Amino acid sequence: MPLSDDFKLRRKVGQTLTLSLQQEAKDAGHEQPLFIGIDQENGIVTRITPPTATQLPGQMTLGATKATENAYEIGKCTGQMLSFFGINMNYAPDCDINSEPLNPVIGVRSFGDNPNFVARMSSATARGLRECGVVPTVKHFPGHGDTAVDSHHGLPIITKSRSELERCELVPFRRAVAEGIEAVMTAHIALPKITNGSESQGLPATISPEALGILRNDMKYDGVIVTDCLEMDGIRATYGTVEGALMSLRAGSDSVMICHTYDVQVRSIERVVQAVRSGELSESRIDESLCRITTLKQRFLSWGHALRSADEAFLTELQEMNEKHQQIAEKVYSQSTTVVRISLGVFPISKHVSNVLLLTPGGKIPAGGAVDDGGPKHKTYIDVLEQVIGNMASSIIQVDYPDTGELSEEHWKMVETDADIVILVTRNAKEAEGQRNFALEVTKRRKDVIVIATCGPYDFLDDEESIKTYAATYEPTVEAFSSAIHVIFGRLPAKGTLPIASTPNKQRDKEYRIQALDESQKDSMSDGILKIWNAALPEYHLSADNLLKVINQPHGHHFVAQDTQTDTIIGFCLSYISQNQGETSAEIAAIAVEPAKQHQGIGTELLSVTREYLYENHGCKNFSLRSYFPRFWPGLPADLAQETEQFFVHRGFRLRRGGDADLYQDIRGYVSPKQYLDKAAAAGVIYKAIETPEEFEDCLVGQKRNFSHYTTGLMDWKQGWVETYISLHPSKHPSSIMAAFDKHTNTQIAWTLMLSPDDDFVAQNWAFPPLASGDLSLKTGIIGCVGVDELHRSRGVGLGLLCHAMEDMKKRGVEAVFVDSTDKVDWYGKVGFGKWKEYIHAEI
Repeated sequence: MPLSDDFKLRRKVGQTLTLSLQQEAKDAGHEQPLFIGIDQENGIVTRITPPTATQLPGQMTLGATKATENAYEIGKCTGQMLSFFGINMNYAPDCDINSEPLNPVIGVRSFGDNPNFVARMSSATARGLRECGVVPTVKHFPGHGDTAVDSHHGLPIITKSRSELERCELVPFRRAVAEGIEAVMTAHIALPKITNGSESQGLPATISPEALGILRNDMKYDGVIVTDCLEMDGIRATYGTVEGALMSLRAGSDSVMICHTYDVQVRSIERVVQAVRSGELSESRIDESLCRITTLKQRFLSWGHALRSADEAFLTELQEMNEKHQQIAEKVYSQSTTVVRISLGVFPISKHVSNVLLLTPGGKIPAGGAVDDGGPKHKTYIDVLEQVIGNMASSIIQVDYPDTGELSEEHWKMVETDADIVILVTRNAKEAEGQRNFALEVTKRRKDVIVIATCGPYDFLDDEESIKTYAATYEPTVEAFSSAIHVIFGRLPAKGTLPIASTPNKQRDKEYRIQALDESQKDSMSDGILKIWNAALPEYHLSADNLLKVINQPHGHHFVAQDTQTDTIIGFCLSYISQNQGETSAEIAAIAVEPAKQHQGIGTELLSVTREYLYENHGCKNFSLRSYFPRFWPGLPADLAQETEQFFVHRGFRLRRGGDADLYQDIRGYVSPKQYLDKAAAAGVIYKAIETPEEFEDCLVGQKRNFSHYTTGLMDWKQGWVETYISLHPSKHPSSIMAAFDKHTNTQIAWTLMLSPDDDFVAQNWAFPPLASGDLSLKTGIIGCVGVDELHRSRGVGLGLLCHAMEDMKKRGVEAVFVDSTDKVDWYGKVGFGKWKEYIHAEI
């Protein structure tokens, strides 16, 4: 196929522009290439349009296919195309959840109204862009979906609490951060319940330290934060673009976007320079942003790629790329058309018809988030009809109907009698009274009208009595319209599904309920919890007695999922709270769902309800997947299936490898290494169990002096290193603590727990030691809280202590030893311990 001169010109202009910008930067001495960004969301926000590039499906179009693979493929197509034109950053995907049907700026730019679905689709899109060397930027943090105000023209106010944001808006961003998203764009929205009482009360999120603090401090995000354009009225009309630039940097942004006015760009730079010189903005704040941007450039950019020259071969490459992208786009569009409802027999149409009437909106059309009028440029709807139905129709007529809904008598006659097929197109009619009234009048006069919503699917969702046949395409592109026409005329099946609730605010039916497990229920529900535990976690089989002991803790807060029909427990989440240095934190100790009930959202909701309860009632903002007191896992087991690990990542947990390990050793034939015993003896150290009250008091003094920072707890309950020792008075727990004594001064200089499995304290605080050997009959004790006084370290005291403790335990009939959660694997290995389990740090 020959390349047109127009095609060649468009390609040349695009590549020449980006190349010249990069060359200018190189000549000016820039160490790294420029970031050149664009908001190529596709659909109604398509900056590089046909015929230069293939029209690709927008986000709600993708959402209607329900396929993350489609989102990934379109993300990849977008990345390939942008990279071809020298664009290395895309301000997409849009992570907003369109929970407000009248949202004038997001709408079909969102994947849908389900937070976890939006998170999945956004993740897949970002992955596609990333694999093509284009930086993905999720937006608009902390969520622009629940507003009826366009921040281009005003300041939207979202009156949600932190818990409400966590339940909805923040879900996709938490997943993106957990997966290492490279850049996040902020929203110009006010969040009064987040900034209430602070110095930044009422400020838009873009310039609010509290709002961006959710990202930086709570989510621990250290990637690039870029603002939305500061010339939008959400900033310009309230604080001014120039001052907004400074305020956004002070709040924590790294990159300030000012899109339109050169003079404003210059004045904003000058204002920031002035602020740094005067001390109003610290140099360290600028350095932080420079470091983040430089690091990101090192990952994605190179001068070799930025300055590559174009030749005629590039034209052929572009054409081939466009053809490939068109095939992928057509496949996705064919899966997206959604028949919301249909009267029997209206379509598919397979017979010859005389007259087809196409009614299209001709008045003022609500943008619905589009960057321009969003209509087709390279092709018309009539072109599509003629191409698809060909000889099936003798006549195809298009009539643009005005806002007033007035048609000529001739046109009304065509509607009522002359046309065999009437197709009525609307576009964001939910926001356009004229369109709605006209459509309702048309369907009064003729019942078999086919109504197609070509942008927001909300136009007639709740007009079942009036609009009997209703389809949605999610964008006004001819490509999406073509798919709908193929469906109507029987060339394609309708495969799309509404990615939003068919009735606004409709609650999806659930077959389960989540409730807190209170004190009176723990005994009665323990059998149900145990059944789920052993079915979902067979490797960590527990007895009923052990489970009850670790559940019945004063700082525990547990939730169960029950079948609404039978009250049977089908899932649970065990959590504990603690306080360390005045800060309350929470630990998710265990979560499990009956295997047959998994993949239904039960685990997700258990996590969500638990987090919300602990935040609302105890102020917990940070949650770790672990439990030390009582002791389940000190992190996420490293040998979990990838699917299980990703379950937590997809719900926003940040994973960090290189965590602690549990150790184990069979001591039935144990012989202490002589060199460690000799070294300790040469240092004048002797070892023996704590026996007398006086020795116990001296032991506690040593613990408090050295290890108080390991203490956690609440006002009426405390647990931690020191508290564990306090609990083990020798009168009730004989031979539970071994100490090292300096024989010259008779002072205690090192300590360890050496607990027998017969001691009830073990069953109350440790769930898994019996499992480590694989033989439940083996008597497995605990060594833990091993510590040496700060003044006596590096003398070999600790290793000698371990040797003597194991010898003592062996004499008492203990057959194996479990070492609880340590990062000193090699040190313990010197006296024979090996790893049982390794763990990954996981927090949200």
